[in-house]
Amino acid sequence: MNIGIGRLIVAAVVLSACNSNAPATKEIESHTAGDMVITLSNEKGELAQGQNTFVIAFRSASTNQPVDAGTIMLSASMAMPGMAPMVAPIEIAPAGKPGQYVVKADFGMSGSFGVDVRWDGPGSRGSTSFHSSVR
Repeated sequence: MNIGIGRLIVAAVVLSACNSNAPATKEIESHTAGDMVITLSNEKGELAQGQNTFVIAFRSASTNQPVDAGTIMLSASMAMPGMAPMVAPIEIAPAGKPGQYVVKADFGMSGSFGVDVRWDGPGSRGSTSFHSSVR
């Protein structure tokens, strides 16, 4: 029994060491839509002009547990008076953790971008919009 406890302690130490290498993220913005809480976060806690990488996370508002959001659709655009909206190219990939996805976006200029999120997962489907300031 002591060997099992020893292995458990070693495993916990190894896992905590691995997690300490992961960059800390700061919340950019969070919205609740139905029972889903959707959070955008990155290392700086803000979006910047140019290339950005951030995490979009889905969790249950009632249980605070991660939720598999299934298929994610995300778009970002900025209204341009007298012109077509400026659209930011976006790529989405699973982050390797339940309910988290890595987003790469290229914001062509600073200003107020509307970020529309839609999901269609095994437990729910829905949408929300963020209005994020890109610096």
